[in-house]
Amino acid sequence: MNKIFIDTDVILDLLLNRHPFSSSSMKLFTLVEEKDVAAYTSPVVLANIYDISAKLTDKKSALKHIRKLLTLMRIAVVNEKIMLLAANSSFKDFKDSIQYFSAKNERIGFFITRNKKDYKVTDLTVCTPEEYLTVYHHPSN
Repeated sequence: MNKIFIDTDVILDLLLNRHPFSSSSMKLFTLVEEKDVAAYTSPVVLANIYDISAKLTDKKSALKHIRKLLTLMRIAVVNEKIMLLAANSSFKDFKDSIQYFSAKNERIGFFITRNKKDYKVTDLTVCTPEEYLTVYHHPSN
């Protein structure tokens, strides 16, 4: 079973039904619900999801989204080690470096995002939801 890290933009595409991206995000989360992949995210992503969702909807709906995500996804560890790696990395964006190092710490093979340019790494496969679904996902038999 593939371990995937799902970034903020992909989750928001699903939750906020952002076309044309919501379709592939929905398919990806169907795999998560069916336990065909092990999906991870980080506390940073959840905080971002809450903030953005609360601004666009309301706090009650935002918390409902967070609770649902917590039933579907595992939370990658973010600790002092991860924060130090992130702070000392060459990433342009500090939050992106936290995401990367938390995914790497969990030995996750796929980093799913629409912002591939932010993750110029060679030790994780960085792909969009569409790429993951068409190129990398091989359904279990």
